[in-house]
Amino acid sequence: MIRLSVAGFGLVFLSIAVYGQGQKSGKPPFELTWTNGRCMGCKIAAGLGEIQFVSRSEVWGVGLKDELNAVITILVHSTDAGRTWREVPQTHQYTDPDGRLAFSFLDAARGWVASRNYTDDEPKLIDTRDGGRHWQTVSQQDLQRIQMVDGSRGYGTLAQEFFRTNDGGRSWVETKIPDIRFIDRMVFLTPDNGWIAGADGKDFFVFRTVNGGRDWEQSRTTPPQPPERVRDLFFFDQHRGWLTIWNHNDEGTYLYSTVDGGKHWMPDPDLSFQGKGKQANVVRFTSRERGFVFLLEGTGQSRLMYTMDGGTYWFRQALPRFVYDCQVFEGDLLCSSAPGFRLLTVHPR
Repeated sequence: MIRLSVAGFGLVFLSIAVYGQGQKSGKPPFELTWTNGRCMGCKIAAGLGEIQFVSRSEVWGVGLKDELNAVITILVHSTDAGRTWREVPQTHQYTDPDGRLAFSFLDAARGWVASRNYTDDEPKLIDTRDGGRHWQTVSQQDLQRIQMVDGSRGYGTLAQEFFRTNDGGRSWVETKIPDIRFIDRMVFLTPDNGWIAGADGKDFFVFRTVNGGRDWEQSRTTPPQPPERVRDLFFFDQHRGWLTIWNHNDEGTYLYSTVDGGKHWMPDPDLSFQGKGKQANVVRFTSRERGFVFLLEGTGQSRLMYTMDGGTYWFRQALPRFVYDCQVFEGDLLCSSAPGFRLLTVHPR
């Protein structure tokens, strides 16, 4: 049921003590540490996309390589905190320009990857129970995003469709989501509480479920410019969330937040890092007050915007490299960076 309520080799570390514009002198609010890794024997991956840490030392990610109008992706794995990476050959596939590869890991041993066979283009869902040493085919389910919440229950999306499984991915139940043109993002905080988001070219939509995807409640928001897609979606808890949208015709980025679980979304009033000529890739909060937005400005200058008061005031810091994706892990932000196999750790003080 849908209820609608429109409303190089080796390791390189660099630590930077950061003071934002307008930040009072004293102890810096966070420290940045860059790790420059190498992909060992890799034949496909040239850089990192989305990542998932399962411990401080072990991380899985999407290896990317641009090729004409498509992107080749392959799952990559590091067991030494990003110093070295290796490819998982079974997961090689072509994808769209965003470089999507659906994967989800519960811990160091158990994980799932949805990929297409490189030779016959047949979709398949594979899983591992020994940290990627062995893989087996679970089903032929085609997915563009997947999030498993335990060994049995999980969720996935494909275009406008949402799927859920209760048997570890062997079978899936489909729900078609109305209005939305494409499900851009999916986040589940618990097995029951989750959100999906997308746009239709005029509005952006966020759907919330409180019963594991059986029922959904929709919110619709009209931004100042026609939205192309929801670039990122993040919830700190069941009430507080943030998202970024990318707009049509190079009209840039806007940041929105919610305090009621996604029923209503409010635009951030600080336009210094929003609008034309700006692209916000990632928004993450490590506490209710401390938040970060990574973006590109102008001809490609990477910047980090940060707030220490929940978004009332934002400060900026130039970054030497582009940040693609981030994960909140044990109070830190762990991020992938391009080009190459770089990781960034943001450690709040």
